[in-house]
Amino acid sequence: MGVVETLRELSEVWRLFSDMPDDTTLSVDLAALYLGVSVKTLARYRQSGSGPQYIQYQSEDSKARNQRINYLLKDLRSWRDNHKVSNTMHAAQVRGLAFKSLIDFCEPQPFWKIANNSKDINLIISHALIISDDDFKKNLLEPNADVVWISIENALFQKWKIKEERNIWNEIFTSTLDNIARASESEQERYTLNDAFDE
Repeated sequence: MGVVETLRELSEVWRLFSDMPDDTTLSVDLAALYLGVSVKTLARYRQSGSGPQYIQYQSEDSKARNQRINYLLKDLRSWRDNHKVSNTMHAAQVRGLAFKSLIDFCEPQPFWKIANNSKDINLIISHALIISDDDFKKNLLEPNADVVWISIENALFQKWKIKEERNIWNEIFTSTLDNIARASESEQERYTLNDAFDE
């Protein structure tokens, strides 16, 4: 099936979703389609408790592990709306990229990197978890792009394709370091004051 035909079918599906009342019950397959995720991803959300609320039907005499799972359309809409982001930093926080200690910056992270054959260098494009879905798909189709696992500290000392993307990570890195330094100074002042009052 071609792209245009697929888009036509999807537009029909979205028209159907928009006409459905909030209390419509959807199967796992339809819920995944509505959210734009795979059925496996939706199952992982259920396991981790990070996804939308769902309904699990279970009869008393049933011993099967996999019971029928359904979702209410209003719960899917609410969950989807709660995951809207306004910028890449917000996206990083939503996806669990909260940096609170120096160790967080030393752990390997997935970054998109592209080879620039004309200059024989590799350029960092962006962190793989905060890049938009459209850019992610473009990178998948780009033969010179690849995901590399490196620390944020390491990434900041490499060449970047887009200056603004590096600025985001530089700001996160330096502001976290500043916060840690200020916290350490406050703790030192507390010790100094405690010593002074104990004398």
